[in-house]
Amino acid sequence: MSVGQYAFYCGVTTGFALSLISLLSYVPILGTIAWLLRLLALVFLTMYFVRRYRDQFNGGTLTSGEGFLLTFLMFLYIGIIAALYSGAQIALMAAKDSQELFLLLQQTYEDAGIDIPDQTIRDVIKIVPYVVGIFYILGHLVVGAIFGAIYSSSFRRDAPYPPEGQTMN
Repeated sequence: MSVGQYAFYCGVTTGFALSLISLLSYVPILGTIAWLLRLLALVFLTMYFVRRYRDQFNGGTLTSGEGFLLTFLMFLYIGIIAALYSGAQIALMAAKDSQELFLLLQQTYEDAGIDIPDQTIRDVIKIVPYVVGIFYILGHLVVGAIFGAIYSSSFRRDAPYPPEGQTMN
């Protein structure tokens, strides 16, 4: 299995797992610790998938480049799933509370002394899910680069050298 295929599988799996964990924030008792559960799941799942790739799919070896690429691609796919999830969630909330949100923004602009047409406020409300999605992806790419640097050095394992006098096959 190639690094890209494995990263896609693991990234999408982790992204959906994190989305399901995010639903716990709606449970009153678990809402306060849902972010911690999400963070722990992110760290442990990505660590597990990198080690699994090294040990089961790559013959027990993992170069720094492979480790970084695998982790970065995983976080790209996690970011895409997170962007879709949060964008859909925000779009549903905006549709549900559209009038209240509109009135709040209108009042905020009036309090600031800014005269903005109503259609502009409605256009801003419509674009918010897309902007949030873009920032989710960018944020996951930054975190993926950081985790990629850490994982590539932590889980690196070079191929064993042959004994003296023997050639490598």
